[in-house]
Amino acid sequence: PSFIIGVAGAVLGSTIRILCFRTLDKFFTYQITIRQNHRLIDYGPYGVVRHPSYVGMAFGLLGSAILSMGPRSYPWACGLATSSAVAFTIWLWIIFLAYWTYSILCRAPIEDEGLRTTFGKEWEEYAKKVPYMFIPGII
Repeated sequence: PSFIIGVAGAVLGSTIRILCFRTLDKFFTYQITIRQNHRLIDYGPYGVVRHPSYVGMAFGLLGSAILSMGPRSYPWACGLATSSAVAFTIWLWIIFLAYWTYSILCRAPIEDEGLRTTFGKEWEEYAKKVPYMFIPGII
């Protein structure tokens, strides 16, 4: 079951990210940027949560981690998972995931503030319509 969960997470995450790329089109950037003639996008995945691309990335990373380190993954199947090198790699994954989570939790409010500053009342209305950053009903 861990293989299926890992694949499902990776596929779901990739699908969400691609949908976000297509929805934002030229407004999708990897740096926090407000482009010239920027528009506030409030439909598609952005009509569900304000930062769906991060949700997609989270599913993708967790799916990949499960595929790479789950109980039926290659390191476990070959008996390598008990080696210190693989244990070190697993710890690196855990540290990376913790750092990534912290970064996103810091970055999303900065993005929101930039959009609030740029779009004012339009963003306020959007934030009321879509109050959650990542998970509807939770956060």
